[in-house]
Amino acid sequence: MNIFWHSKVVHIFTTGILLSSVGLESSKASIQIPNDSKKADCRIEVDNAHISNSLFKHRLENWVKIDSKSICNVYQQRVTLTLSFYKKGALGDHLVGHTFMTNELARTSSGFIVEIKNAAVHCKDSRPTIYYGIAYAKALINGTWQYAGKTKSPREIILTCGT
Repeated sequence: MNIFWHSKVVHIFTTGILLSSVGLESSKASIQIPNDSKKADCRIEVDNAHISNSLFKHRLENWVKIDSKSICNVYQQRVTLTLSFYKKGALGDHLVGHTFMTNELARTSSGFIVEIKNAAVHCKDSRPTIYYGIAYAKALINGTWQYAGKTKSPREIILTCGT
C-alpha cells in the first residue's frame, strides 16, 4: 500500500496545496477542509509562522520561524523533508530566504517523526508582513519510495518582521 497516497492523506495534502501560486485561484471553492479529529496515519504538518523567542534571546534580533514534521505510524527511512517560507505580496506571494531540507543520510532523517525545527529567516525591519510555510517530503517506507504532496501552514500570520 502506498502509505502517503492513502485516500485520507491525499485529501489532507491536496487541501494544503498553494493554489494561488500556480494560478488556480478559481479552484479554491471546490476544496473541502478535512475533519481534524481523525488525522492521517502518515502526514506532513507545518506550523504557523512565529517570531522565535530563543533566537531573539541569543542573537538580540527578530527571526521568523516555521517548524515542520513528517509523521508516520510506520518507520520512515531516508526522509527528505523540504520546507519553504513564503510572504504575501502585492503582486503575488514570494519565496523568502532559502529552502530548508533534511539530509536523507542523517540519522535524524529516519524514524516515526522527522522534523525541521531550526528553519528561520532574519527580520530586516518591523514592517507588518504575512507569512506561511509549505512543506513536502519523500521517504523510503517498507522498501518503496513514497511522496507526500505540498502542505501549507494552517494560517497565514501577520508578523512585525519585514524581510
